Amino acid sequence: MRDFLLFVEKRDRFAVGLFKQFSIEETSTRVLIITPNLEYKRWVLEYIKNRLKDYGKEIRVSTREERAQEDSGLLPRFSFENFVVGPSNEIAYKVCLEVAKNPGSFSPLFLYGGVGLGKSHLLHSIGNLAKSLGYGAVYLSANDFSERLIKSLKSGQVEEFRSRYSQLDILLLDDVQFLSGKERTQVELFRVFEYMQAGDRQLVFVSDRHPKDIADLSERLISRFSSGLVIEMGLDEETKTSIIRHKLLEHGLPQDEEHIRYVCENTGYNVREIEGLIRTLRFTGFKKKPTNEEGKEQIILKLVARSFNLKPEDLRKETKERRVINARQVAMYMCKKLLGMSYAEIGRLFGRADHTAALYSIRRVEERRNSDRRYALMLETFEKNIRKHLP
Repeated sequence: MRDFLLFVEKRDRFAVGLFKQFSIEETSTRVLIITPNLEYKRWVLEYIKNRLKDYGKEIRVSTREERAQEDSGLLPRFSFENFVVGPSNEIAYKVCLEVAKNPGSFSPLFLYGGVGLGKSHLLHSIGNLAKSLGYGAVYLSANDFSERLIKSLKSGQVEEFRSRYSQLDILLLDDVQFLSGKERTQVELFRVFEYMQAGDRQLVFVSDRHPKDIADLSERLISRFSSGLVIEMGLDEETKTSIIRHKLLEHGLPQDEEHIRYVCENTGYNVREIEGLIRTLRFTGFKKKPTNEEGKEQIILKLVARSFNLKPEDLRKETKERRVINARQVAMYMCKKLLGMSYAEIGRLFGRADHTAALYSIRRVEERRNSDRRYALMLETFEKNIRKHLP
């Protein structure tokens, strides 16, 4: 009999009979008790509080449902039903739905794009639907994968670690850009990858960038990530408007054109930002726009800054922060292209003494636009959005 049950038996022969009905996992420092439901969990917690305070190990209690969620890492609130589909994410949505129903059909699958575009939502949706169909699926971030590997190495259980993930039907790994520089984690992930691929199982990876753009990633992992379907996700105006309408409804707010336009004009292309503003508006209400019309150049500054998660005044600051510099260069380029401002006027707008800073920044944007297809598409998206807001 295990130490914990022997300890309980010495104190309460009736209680030990109940505890034997539960699943109990015990190590040298910890006891995990898994109960069939919440009612039993509450009873165990109360019993521990009153009778087992002096047991020399940490005691944790979970229900079977909680344990299953902990093991899988999946969040039940995310599903394909509440994912808003539009032109910019339709392909990703359809492929992920097929993957959930038929694991191995598109393996590996690699989704990438900026923050707040629904990539993690799709990962959880795959896992939740797959589990409902009887498949084994686990979601975790690259950092969690690395931390669990370190723990297994320290405890001498690395074989168990490999076995657990290799035997899954679906492995859903988020934020793989954080594998950068973690050589041992990359080695173990490569082993899991090879084993799962050999068994026609499903791997789905998510990142904020293309596999080839992840720094300090081994060539063989880049090759494996790129060997399947690689899909870029974005957020277009149509999908953004649909998401805003859906979120307003979800939070019990009006879905008329005025409210939709307000949220659209005060958020960038980021679902988390949209939801954050709508949550705030539930308590603060909608603020009326000022009656005085903004200058066209101020509209450009505001829209570009918002897209980089900055404030317009940040674009005038002296800083070496790369995000601010990139945003300022894009804003200068848009002022030149859309408004025809002179380099001197652009320089003054951004608080520069002469025109040379504007000249240099605009040339940098043009050079990168001509050599980087993704960057050119980003500029095209910015330009379309700005034109819609210019009077």
